[in-house]
Amino acid sequence: MRFGVSHVHDAIERRISTDPLIAGGVTDLGEVIRRADLDGGRPAHLLRLGTVVDALARYLSDGQVAVYAVADRSVLSDTELTANERMVIRRWSDDGKVEVLRNGGPTAAMRAREVAALTGLPLLARNPAGYPGLSYTPAPVSDGATLIPQMIGPGPLAPAPVLGRQWRCPEPGCASFGPPGSRIADPFAPPQDEDAEPDGPPPPQLINGVPHCPRHGAPLGDLGPRPRAVAVAARVDGVVWHRFPVGEATPIVVGRAPEEPDGVGLGLALDERGMRWVSRNHVRLEMRGHQLQVTDTSTNGTVVLRRTGPMETPRKVKLGRGEMAQLGEWDTVELYESVELGRADRSSGPVAGAQTGSVMADAPTQSIRLG
Repeated sequence: MRFGVSHVHDAIERRISTDPLIAGGVTDLGEVIRRADLDGGRPAHLLRLGTVVDALARYLSDGQVAVYAVADRSVLSDTELTANERMVIRRWSDDGKVEVLRNGGPTAAMRAREVAALTGLPLLARNPAGYPGLSYTPAPVSDGATLIPQMIGPGPLAPAPVLGRQWRCPEPGCASFGPPGSRIADPFAPPQDEDAEPDGPPPPQLINGVPHCPRHGAPLGDLGPRPRAVAVAARVDGVVWHRFPVGEATPIVVGRAPEEPDGVGLGLALDERGMRWVSRNHVRLEMRGHQLQVTDTSTNGTVVLRRTGPMETPRKVKLGRGEMAQLGEWDTVELYESVELGRADRSSGPVAGAQTGSVMADAPTQSIRLG
């Protein structure tokens, strides 16, 4: 059993990240590990984070999405966790996978709300009352957990301006805002330049409007501009086929087989008719200021599906070659029937039959209940 638990810890580790471009939701780790109602087990258990990871993956129909977890420092000495669990959380913190806060700073619940507000990520919380943005409550079901929508936006159209700067913590080796090499590379991170961080930095903590390090409480040094970006997903029949960042300095061409080396090719996701319909370079996505926009570069045109919420019947807007449209929070771009582009952290809910896998697949059945 001990080997099986370690194996599932490793699976969860591959699906946690403090990079907003990789995460699909943000949560308070201490709250999650104490949600005994999710499994009927012992008072605190680290594997409950895996059930929340799986719930988010099912809700977004994205088998690679990560969770941004924030923890109070008290979890590192919580005796209701096993010594091995505390060691795992400390390792995740040291590697920059989980954000463990300093004593005397904001609580994890407060910090999770701040991260959600700055990035637009959904807040995953038992009681998100008073939070004005997108939020979901994890709830128990027979096979683990599900997410119940609590508040549907409005959320920001782009990350906050503070994420448009590079920040450095004065504390040597800071896992959040340290020099290159301070964080372990994330397997789901977008490609980076040779001298760049292995994954993107988390949002700073704002104290009276001044960026601080949430781990150490120190004011951050400003190293200059860093282009903001949003995560976009290509969905086929509602299921995420590929996710990629679109930044202020990095327009992305999407099509059947784009000529640009950084383009996103969808050829393998298309049927025979789709291969004929979708142009090689079909659309160009880019961020202009705070707005994500799409430009049609195709032969057959593109449809923008306008929505003000996840359950709303879309209003179709046809774009011809060279025409541009700005995209709202819940808008999607239809290249071909059932092939859409939209924000990776926005979804109308689970797709029946979607195969998203599970980080809990190898967890011993009795490990949570008995500890």
